[in-house]
Amino acid sequence: MEDTRFSPESDRARILLAGTRDTAMKQLSQLLDTRGFHVPVLASAMDRFVKSLVPLPRAAACNIGCAWCCHLRVGVSIPETLVIFHEIRAQATPEGLAFLKHRILKTSGRGDILDENFWRRSRCHCPFLDVDGAYQCLIYGLRPFSCRAFHSLDEAVCRKGYDQGMEIQVPCFPLYRAGVDLYSSVLIQVAAQRGLASFQVGFIRALEILFTDDTASEHWLQGENVFLPAKIAEVTLD
Repeated sequence: MEDTRFSPESDRARILLAGTRDTAMKQLSQLLDTRGFHVPVLASAMDRFVKSLVPLPRAAACNIGCAWCCHLRVGVSIPETLVIFHEIRAQATPEGLAFLKHRILKTSGRGDILDENFWRRSRCHCPFLDVDGAYQCLIYGLRPFSCRAFHSLDEAVCRKGYDQGMEIQVPCFPLYRAGVDLYSSVLIQVAAQRGLASFQVGFIRALEILFTDDTASEHWLQGENVFLPAKIAEVTLD
């Protein structure tokens, strides 16, 4: 019989997740109140959140070079996207930055990249996946929380989903995934509380906006809804 004590739906898990979320929101709010709402402050907050994450359980089947999930749509918060973009711009050489921009724009031009089905059916890979090398993430240390959260207990299931181009139930540790994913939600909620246009966006579409508009970060921080074209539609149940 399946042990459901630590599934995200269990009472114990809900209490744990709620406590983690509330603590993270309080810490982030205090940091922003003290230092202001700026990209370096958001980067500091994200670094703290990442360092607080527990390691992925050893039973996970994920290994270097296993990149089936790197062919799926990635949803992120806008603050995450800003931090990742500014870190890339600070660390990359001019040639490296031009290379990544080219990859992002090329991927964005392949179809409706905000649609999950586009990624499954086209088998389009993330522009940060080193397909010419060891199939590793080029920004692994900077990757979004949704990428950090996604994992599998059976690589064969992931490959099946990729081969068939369809949504498939991947076996995982649901509490671990929910616990990592919540940090993206915290960033979205805290930004919204400060009157900013804050919602989940498609990672690549949001990066396209940043790479093609040097003023996008500043305008968003001033309250403008510049990332609306990257917004992922919320799923509603009839």
